Amino acid sequence: MTRKVRSTDFDDQMLDGQPVWQSGQFWPIHLLVSRKSANQGAQRIQSYRRGHLVSYQGKLKSDGRFWLIIIKNGAISYLPVARRAGQLWGMDSNPVWRSPNVNQHPTLMETSKPNYPAIQPATRSFVAAQPLSFRTSANWSALASPTKILTAGEQIVYRKIVSNQQIDYLVTADGYLPYADNRQKHRFGVLLSPTSQSVRFDEATRCYQLNGVFQFTKREVIAYTAPDLAAPVVGQLDKGTIVKYTGKCRTRHRGWLRINFNQQSVYVPFVTLYPHHRHYYGVEITGSKLVTRLTEPWQYTNQTGLVNAHRRQSALKAQSRQLATVLGRIRQPETVVIGLMTDTHFDASQSSTTRQTYTDLRNFRQFAVDNQLDAMIMNGDLIDGNQTLARSILDMGDALNALDTHSQVPLMVSLGNHDDNSGFARYVNGYRTEQVMTTHILQNLRHSIITSESDVHNEFYGHLSLAGKRVHLIVLNAFDIPDEAENGYFKRDFDDQPTGIHWTGILQNIRHSRSRFAQAQVKWLARTLNALGEDQQVLIFSHATIRSDNARQAVTPFWTYDWFVNNQQGDYASLYRTIVDHRRQVIAVMSGHTHVDDWSKQDGINWITTTSDIADRRKTNLVDTKQLGAWDLLAINPSKRELIRLRFGWHDQSGHRSNWRYRLFGDGTNPQRLSLSELSQQLKRQFKPAPRTGNARYYQNQSQQVRQTWRGFKGYFTY
Repeated sequence: MTRKVRSTDFDDQMLDGQPVWQSGQFWPIHLLVSRKSANQGAQRIQSYRRGHLVSYQGKLKSDGRFWLIIIKNGAISYLPVARRAGQLWGMDSNPVWRSPNVNQHPTLMETSKPNYPAIQPATRSFVAAQPLSFRTSANWSALASPTKILTAGEQIVYRKIVSNQQIDYLVTADGYLPYADNRQKHRFGVLLSPTSQSVRFDEATRCYQLNGVFQFTKREVIAYTAPDLAAPVVGQLDKGTIVKYTGKCRTRHRGWLRINFNQQSVYVPFVTLYPHHRHYYGVEITGSKLVTRLTEPWQYTNQTGLVNAHRRQSALKAQSRQLATVLGRIRQPETVVIGLMTDTHFDASQSSTTRQTYTDLRNFRQFAVDNQLDAMIMNGDLIDGNQTLARSILDMGDALNALDTHSQVPLMVSLGNHDDNSGFARYVNGYRTEQVMTTHILQNLRHSIITSESDVHNEFYGHLSLAGKRVHLIVLNAFDIPDEAENGYFKRDFDDQPTGIHWTGILQNIRHSRSRFAQAQVKWLARTLNALGEDQQVLIFSHATIRSDNARQAVTPFWTYDWFVNNQQGDYASLYRTIVDHRRQVIAVMSGHTHVDDWSKQDGINWITTTSDIADRRKTNLVDTKQLGAWDLLAINPSKRELIRLRFGWHDQSGHRSNWRYRLFGDGTNPQRLSLSELSQQLKRQFKPAPRTGNARYYQNQSQQVRQTWRGFKGYFTY
C-alpha cells in the first residue's frame, strides 16, 4: 500500500528551474490546476479535485512555488503543490525535494586567486566635478598667476592631501587644488580608488548649475543679490524680458533663476511653489525647439522616506551568510563564480532609496572579496543620472569607488542609458549637452578601477579571460552613440548604418532615448568570438538585451515591455547573428534595464534579465520589497554545461502589467498630462491619420504594447 505523507523533507535552497527526476503519487487536499509551464501566468491544462490521485515523474521549484512534473501521452504539464517549503497542498508518497547536484555536507573550496596587477599608490587620481583654479599654496586666496584651471570632468594625479582652515587641498605637479570644503560640507570632485574611504557629503545647497533661456511673459520681476526676498534689490526686469540663466535655485516657496546682471550674479524669482500647484511667471525657451516647461531639477532632490537602517543592515548580513552557505554547497573546483548586479540607480541627493544602493554596492564588493569570486559585473545604470553634471560626477565616482576591490577581484562595468546624465539633459535642460557626461569624462572616472583585456580604447565594451579558466566574459555597449552636438544641443541629423535610415529627430542621438550597436563594435565582437578555442565558453553582458535579426523586436517574451530593444538601431542584426553562430560557446546573454526577472530560450541562446537592485523601480507591486536589493551569483560548470543562478535579496515572480492607454512617439520634454482638449485632438488624428513618415513606418508601432508580461526568476540553465 502506498504511504501518504503530508510533512516533507524540503531543501530551502532548491535551485529555481532545475528539475528533480523522481516519481511518486500525490493526493490534493483542495482543487489544484496544472499549467503548460511552471509559472502562474501560463495556460491552464487540467483541474485536479480533492483526493484525486496524481502520478508524477519529477519535481521543480519555479516562480515562488513547488511543482510536480506530469508527463501524460507525451505532453508535459506542471502542477503547483506548495507555496513555501514544508506546507504541501496534499499528501506525497515521495516527500523529498532536493537539488541533485547540491553537496549535503558543504566544504570550503580552495580557489586560486587570479594574479591581476594591483593598483599602485602612485596612480592616485582626482576628477573635478566643477571648474577649479590651482593655488600656489594651501590657501584659498593664493590663486596662481596666470590662472590655471582644471575643467569639470578632467583628471589629475595628486601626491597627497593637506588641510588649511577646514579646506582640503590636493598637492599636484601643477600646484594646490581644492578638494573639499569641510565647513560647507561640499566636495569639488572625487578621488578615484582611494586607499581609505573618502569623505562623502550630502549636498546641502539647493542651487543647480545649468544654463537656459527664460522669458517673463506674465509679469515684471525684481532682481536680488541672493535667492531671498529679504536680500538687497539690484534692479527690475520688465514683462517680456528674455534672460539667459546660469543656474536654478529653490527656496521654500519659490524657484529662482541665477543670471548675470551688470557683471555680477543676481537672482530673480520665476515660479511660486504651492503645495499642489505651481505658478510660473513666464515660459522656458530653452531647447532645440520651443519648450514651455521643463522638469525642474529639484524634483530629483527629496530627503524624505527614510527606511529602517538597522533593520536593513541586519537583513543584508543574514542574506550574505545564507548566500555564502549555498555557494559553498554547489561550488566545485572547476566552478566559475561571477557576481552580477544591475540598475542600482545610485543618487546621493534624490531620495533614501537612491542613497541606500550605495550600501548595496559596498556589500556586493565585500561579498566578492570574502568569497573569492572570479569576477564582478555591474551591468549598467550604476547611477540615476538625474542631477547636474557636478553632482552626477560625484555620484559616479563614489559608486565606482564602492565597487573597487583594488584588483582583488576583477571588475567590469557596462554603460546604461542613465549613466551619462543625458536624461537630465533631455528632461531638465532642454536637450543642451553641457550637463552630459561625455565619453572622455566617463573614461576618466572608470579607467583606474575597471579590469579589461579589450584591444579597443576609449570604448565601453571589452573582453576578460579569467586566469586558469575556460570561461571568458564579454561586456557590450548597448548605447553605442557618439558625443555629437550642434550649437550646444544634441545633433539632429544622422544616417543610421547599416539600415540606411536618415533620422531627423533629436532623440536618436541621446543615450537616454535609444539603444544602438555600431558596426565597429559588432566587428570587434566577431573577432573576439572567432579567436576563442573550441573548448572555451563565453558569458555576454549588455545593459539592454539585443534585438532579434528576424522578428525585428526583442526576444520573446521581452518584446512586450522592452521598448528600447524593439526600436534598437545600428547593426543589431549582424550582432544577433554573430552570437547565434557561436551558440555552442555562449553560456548566456545577461541583461538588465527592464527592472524585472525574466528569461527566454531563443535560437539556442539563454537570454536572461536581472531585476533592478534599487527597490522602488521594480515592476512588481508585491509587499516588503524595499528592505533589500537584488543581485546574482552566476555559478558556471563548463564540463556539465550548467549555469546556476543564486539570488541575493528580492526575487520576481511571473507577472503582468496592463495599461489602458499608450503614448505615441514624442520627445518627452513636457511631462505634464494631456488636457481633455489635447486628448480629443489626439483621438481625432488617430481616426483620421496623416500619411506616416518613413521613420514612423520603421517603428511598426512596437512601442504601443499595453500588456506587459514576464516569467519571473529562474535559477538553473543548461547550454
